[in-house]
Amino acid sequence: MVKSHTIIFKLFTILAGWGGADAQPIPTTLDPCGRAVVDSATSGDRLILQDSGQIVLSAVKAPELWPDDSPYASWPYANEARAILEKLTAGKVVHFYCEGETTTMSGDRIAHVQLPNGNWLQHDLLMAGAVFVFPRAGHNTGLPSLYEAELSARSTKNGLWNGMDILASAQDYIPSGWFKIVAGSVQSAKKVGKRVFLNFGGNWREDFTVEIPSPTLRQFDKTGLNPLAMENRQIEVRGWVTWKGGPHILLETPGQIRLQERTIPDSGISQTGSNRIANTAHK
Repeated sequence: MVKSHTIIFKLFTILAGWGGADAQPIPTTLDPCGRAVVDSATSGDRLILQDSGQIVLSAVKAPELWPDDSPYASWPYANEARAILEKLTAGKVVHFYCEGETTTMSGDRIAHVQLPNGNWLQHDLLMAGAVFVFPRAGHNTGLPSLYEAELSARSTKNGLWNGMDILASAQDYIPSGWFKIVAGSVQSAKKVGKRVFLNFGGNWREDFTVEIPSPTLRQFDKTGLNPLAMENRQIEVRGWVTWKGGPHILLETPGQIRLQERTIPDSGISQTGSNRIANTAHK
């Protein structure tokens, strides 16, 4: 009961800190793909519908929430993120908007969600600091607005940004097996065969590297951004860190990269550059 009361208190604190003043409507270029009444939320980015079925929220990721008897530990703010999503949606009729692949491998639907008040749910969650941006391949609509919402929450340390250890510098030790948002200057950009490698140090065998495989390179062709032109640019990249002669992120979509312009107060990460996001407009 104490834990439940603590989560409820944090929930109201987070929502009060956000306020919803900068809410946005869902992009009109997304395709309508249904409506349903929400039963509950099982995590900060997954909804259970009253007529059966689940919705995975497109373009965002919440801190991972695991059962108490799981061998895995839930991430910080996972329970708060789930509570925020449920507070915003439970018992309400919501509309779904889709693009690209519309189902996961397990058959769950992937969608953007419009709330009854017209707000774009993903944007609201980002402003509240309940989730962070993490687009899927082919899911690019609205990324500039979503990144701006995330940056707003980061600048005020709202929600999960108040202490969650997810930001890293490319020059620091970056452990594998974790989801990280890594900022740094690209020291070299090289094409090897059908892949591009963005290297953040002088020794690619040891330093942090971003690998861009050929399917992702084809997506870059639609963005107007050339990853080879990112040499000597300050960027931010997000994804699961693996070890491949050093810490390494395999890029599945250009939207995982953001060219930087802002400084996030007290984040410990300097951000300069353009603020263009590696994504393509939905057409």
